[in-house]
Amino acid sequence: MSANPPAKRQPVVLDTDIGTDIDDAYALLLAAVSPELRLLGVLTVNHDVTLRARIARKLLNLLGLPHIPVIRGVGPSLTPDETRGWGGHEGRGISLNDIPDSDLGEDAPGWLARAAQEAFDRGEPLTLLTIGALTNVAVALEREPEKMSRIGRIVSMASNFQGYGEENARGEHNVACDPIAMERVIQSGIPLTLVGLNVTSQTVMRRAQVDEIAAHKNLLAQYLTGMHYEWFRFIQRDHSPMHDGLAVAFAFRPDLLETVPVVARVDLQAKEPGTIVYNPPLPDQVTRCRIATAVNADAYHILLRERTIQALFAASHRHPSEP
Repeated sequence: MSANPPAKRQPVVLDTDIGTDIDDAYALLLAAVSPELRLLGVLTVNHDVTLRARIARKLLNLLGLPHIPVIRGVGPSLTPDETRGWGGHEGRGISLNDIPDSDLGEDAPGWLARAAQEAFDRGEPLTLLTIGALTNVAVALEREPEKMSRIGRIVSMASNFQGYGEENARGEHNVACDPIAMERVIQSGIPLTLVGLNVTSQTVMRRAQVDEIAAHKNLLAQYLTGMHYEWFRFIQRDHSPMHDGLAVAFAFRPDLLETVPVVARVDLQAKEPGTIVYNPPLPDQVTRCRIATAVNADAYHILLRERTIQALFAASHRHPSEP
């Protein structure tokens, strides 16, 4: 009897504001090492996209993946006068001296549009994973609408679903960093799943778990936890949710989340920045947007821990810790 053929690895691109909240780093690790995914590239967004790209490049190198491109994206928000999303601690806890700007690509929107078209031409539509502002995606939609229409789906860590109607609408950081970009993505018609704070806030990692990672004594563990401890100092807590990794995990583990179809619109006049208003679709209404309503947090934590530990063991042979 012949063995079952291996399942195809799903082509994905990760669009991230890595370097502020530590959860982006774990999300990158999960996207890079999960055998269900084939990470085609990493885009950076929001403020200093070069520093963010250097962090992503360093982590991919430590994971033994120097061939995966890292592309600098759009720093400024498309939303006038919007400047949130930069804490000032970015880049602490990790050494980037060996990552020159020449190791980084340029023009994330253009690169993304080409990647979407090439994946479509191969018969493997792209899954785009966004875990920051949607600025790169919105710019690409404006510049290359036909190529961007080839994207198979977008999974975004964004929003905060607390029920239907304006009275239950709430704000969220990634949307607030560029609400105009978010609205453009919603209106694009590309299938979109939003993984919001209502589910991601249930995915807490505590200091004891970070200490467990630090005990591996290699450069990947050293820098991953170095940035995590900096994040704890910045937020003045010893625990933080793993928001972004949940969106990555959903791409290949849809059983982790329950989702429902919704009609969504960004409320640019809402009191809370980054507010999306949701309503259930009418009986004859077609919508390509879904929102997560429940999470199996225990299963997600098991998955994230297993993949992180696997990556750390592999890194021990390539990059022992600094003295």
